[in-house]
Amino acid sequence: MSRKPDAMRLLAMARPDSLDRGSRLSADDLLIKAGDEPARRPARRPSRPRSNVMTAIRIAAVAMAVTVVTAMLVRSPGTESLTSQPVSARTVLLSAADRIETTSAATGRYWHSVGQSMATGKEGRAPTGMTPKLLEYQVTCTHEVWMAKSEREPSWLLVTAQSGKPLAEADEAIWRQEGAYRLGACEGPGVPSIGGVVPQPPFALRIDDQHAAEVSYPQVGAIHVTTKEVMALPADPVRLREVLQAWDRRGGYPADEESLYAQAVSLLAQLPTTPQVRAALYRVLASLSSVKSIGTIADPLGRVGRGIEFAGAQQIIIDESSGRLLAVQERSSDRTGTLSSWTAVTASGWTDVRPKLPNTIVGGD
Repeated sequence: MSRKPDAMRLLAMARPDSLDRGSRLSADDLLIKAGDEPARRPARRPSRPRSNVMTAIRIAAVAMAVTVVTAMLVRSPGTESLTSQPVSARTVLLSAADRIETTSAATGRYWHSVGQSMATGKEGRAPTGMTPKLLEYQVTCTHEVWMAKSEREPSWLLVTAQSGKPLAEADEAIWRQEGAYRLGACEGPGVPSIGGVVPQPPFALRIDDQHAAEVSYPQVGAIHVTTKEVMALPADPVRLREVLQAWDRRGGYPADEESLYAQAVSLLAQLPTTPQVRAALYRVLASLSSVKSIGTIADPLGRVGRGIEFAGAQQIIIDESSGRLLAVQERSSDRTGTLSSWTAVTASGWTDVRPKLPNTIVGGD
């Protein structure tokens, strides 16, 4: 005599084995199994009926599995919420390398990059023989770098806007007591160094001073290099790493991961390299043990990208669609993790147009 099938038992029998305790299958495995395996039934029925409580638990587990799979299927590719499983730094950097090396190569008379920067610092002034009170300040600026391809032509930093302000009320009080002078210069990661008192912007500073190599442009990390050396960098990541380490030894610096990070970021942020060399730089960064992914974040200008952190304080933000470096930033090492400096690159590329210099020029021909 036939019996009417029990619906609860059928559901329990159809439950995937992957939901049993101890299963090693992930949600990705569930998606794969759903696509290429037929539904499997147990080889034999349980020797005795399962309790209603256990059946209800298994039904709930099946419902959860269906919910997870459905959510994964409808999630837009290339997006990740802040609460989702983070992508590894290596994956982010290698993906950026794959994207950027397909960019068309170009050349020109000048490498022209435009950016905005912020930095914090300490400064104080007092009459001769007196100890100044130091105040903390923040300075922001908008700048352009015009790097000549030929070393026979000058390279320039153009500062088009600059403003400094004391950080706190106590700093402002000191600042006003000392004469409310202009604070800061134009500072930030990757910005060519400016020493001494700078004029009111806009102004241009010649940055290819061969007589003062320690502050001359171009620099990779803390090492002065020539334009020819930058242009001749290899696209093989192993060979590229060897060249960067040789530059460190030439400058008397340890060829460690911290230096490799600084050199790679310098080249990506401000100097002319081919798309293939930029890809190799990302692959060098991917090989460092101290890099980690910090998820999808906004840069100081509000542009969203993938964040990579090195040694807990130094960060870069990469545009996910193009692999282009959006910003370089540093955070304080204390618990607040406050941004202490940043540079956001808004445009960069080769051009045959000469820079239009303002009336005020520092360190001319």
